[in-house]
Amino acid sequence: MLRSPTSLGHGVGLRSKHYGEFLTSNPDVAWVEAIAENFMGVGGRPLAVLEKVRRDRPVVLHGVSLGIGSVEPLDRTHLAQWKSLIAAIEPALVSDHLCWGRSKGHYSHDLLPLPFTEEAVQLVVQRVGEVQDFLGRQILLENVSSYLEFRHSEMTEWEFLTEVSSRADCKILLDVNNIYVSARNHGFDAHQYLAGVPVDRVGQFHLAGHQDRGSIVIDTHEGHVSDAVWSLYKDAVRRFGHQVPTLIEWDEGVPELETLIAESRKAAQVAAEVPVPVRLSPSKPTSVPNPVGLSLSKPTSIQSTVFEWVTGPDEIPDQQAADLIAAGALKPSVRVGIYAEMYWLRMRDVLRDDFPRVLKEVGDEAFDTLVAQYLRAHPSTHFSLGTLGHAFARSLEHEPRLAALAALDWARNQALVAPNGPVIAAPALAVINEETFARVALTATASVRVLSGTPPLVVWRRGFEVFHVEVSPAEAEALLTLTAQRSVPLPVLCEPFETPSEAFTAIASWVNEGMIARLDV
Repeated sequence: MLRSPTSLGHGVGLRSKHYGEFLTSNPDVAWVEAIAENFMGVGGRPLAVLEKVRRDRPVVLHGVSLGIGSVEPLDRTHLAQWKSLIAAIEPALVSDHLCWGRSKGHYSHDLLPLPFTEEAVQLVVQRVGEVQDFLGRQILLENVSSYLEFRHSEMTEWEFLTEVSSRADCKILLDVNNIYVSARNHGFDAHQYLAGVPVDRVGQFHLAGHQDRGSIVIDTHEGHVSDAVWSLYKDAVRRFGHQVPTLIEWDEGVPELETLIAESRKAAQVAAEVPVPVRLSPSKPTSVPNPVGLSLSKPTSIQSTVFEWVTGPDEIPDQQAADLIAAGALKPSVRVGIYAEMYWLRMRDVLRDDFPRVLKEVGDEAFDTLVAQYLRAHPSTHFSLGTLGHAFARSLEHEPRLAALAALDWARNQALVAPNGPVIAAPALAVINEETFARVALTATASVRVLSGTPPLVVWRRGFEVFHVEVSPAEAEALLTLTAQRSVPLPVLCEPFETPSEAFTAIASWVNEGMIARLDV
């Protein structure tokens, strides 16, 4: 039975470091929140973990790439995979962020803030309607932390959030840490923010750690929740009630699961100390006219300009940034530069994780140079960071050894998350005899990859572990045929080999190693 969202209580984010514990045991966690894009269109260990977790407890799916505030058309592939995952997992809640992060078909994989204008409200409301109609359910939108504000905003952030939620009939995922971070960065009153959000629209809380750099506060999702955020959380519970589910986010320097669970228990304890909610009066509107008349939809729009600054290699122009961005304690170009720095670090870290053999071969400094060159030629065009390195091996063709290492790293990554499916065992080969030989056909598992180098390699996954071995040119040719199509006749697979004995030895090894999904007669 799916638990009501208002009875979820206090949960934790599902992170890869803890997959093993969730697979092999049943940790004392009321519910978990999973990043939706990490499980869209993938199999292997990640999907097995999510399915196991969902059998044990409620799951909330939290998106990071919807880009509800982008002027770009909605990514229909993303929406379709999101809907499929929702159907499979049946989450208690579905959420994403009130932001944008896409321009001209490219993704920044960041939560970029919107100008708080009537035009932006109308854009988001229209897009939320499309999303909710497509998914067939209500979503929640999260307020994001920000390091810049646009000069032409016409209302406060909480007024903007309220207008969107009310007109689109979506709920609010109120991130208390993000309110604190943005309040510090822009000088508004966090308590006034809470007072300005309608009580009936808040469906979930987030809590997380941050980094205080003095002149700027960065939402790192690392470390324990600060005392100031705990205090603000008490006020949030006092206003919105104890029934709002609360999640602890911890994405950097992820600790042991027990530490995360302890932080969740502390949230429950802090909330329990709060008396029955007192309904505060909403703040009065502080809307101002658009002082510079800029538009999201002009040819040189706000979004395309900021996106180029964030993702491009050039320095951010001071005067142009000042025309768009409010200054405050930091120059506008410095504020945009914070996003540019985070973009670079995020992309670099993803590629470091995906290509460990290349990194080990060339070292940190040379690898970072390769990454910079790669990103200029191959900016992200997919909602998932898991696809970022798809052309990295090709970009290294001028360095054959590095290209081969990158191809192996990428093949192993793809095998790791290939769709799950059946695997036949050795006894299935007993059906092969002189009478059936011509009719037998084999189908490879989705994880099998063939690298036609010198020597050729085959990569595959057995269970949750990925393997790769050298094979002969004949075996590589047969495996390439096997992976290129479904249900390949046995006589065709035997053609590259010099003798039937050599062919049957190879085929038997494929079955024993878990590379064959089906045998049809």
